[in-house]
Amino acid sequence: MADFGVLRAMRALLADNASVKENGFSDHIHLAIPPAAQFPMILLELEEIWTSMKLGADTANTRLKLKASIVGQNPTGRESISMADKIRQLMDGKTLSLLDGKQGIIKLENSIIDLPSAKKPRVVEQYYEVLIRG
Repeated sequence: MADFGVLRAMRALLADNASVKENGFSDHIHLAIPPAAQFPMILLELEEIWTSMKLGADTANTRLKLKASIVGQNPTGRESISMADKIRQLMDGKTLSLLDGKQGIIKLENSIIDLPSAKKPRVVEQYYEVLIRG
């Protein structure tokens, strides 16, 4: 698999978190845009992949860029911003156990909060970098 199981591992980590469950997001964590979106939801997407020659046993050989989009139910965005902060606390600096004994270290790179609109729910996008070591 191109993402080394990182998206599935992140999804499992989020789905098992108590604050994600309490806010109704745990059943709405998607790895692709669903045909009929139900809010609130979290969308995990693969943005970019870099691979290189492995130089040593403990060196990173793959770097992934991922995006987590948090979409709330209301236009004010309070629940989206609050959930994005909880996800940041859960994910930033976390080490994931991946396929074939590999490990991925997650690092938050950037967050973008869209402007409020009365017509659509507010979206918070978080961009993560994952370094994979084998």
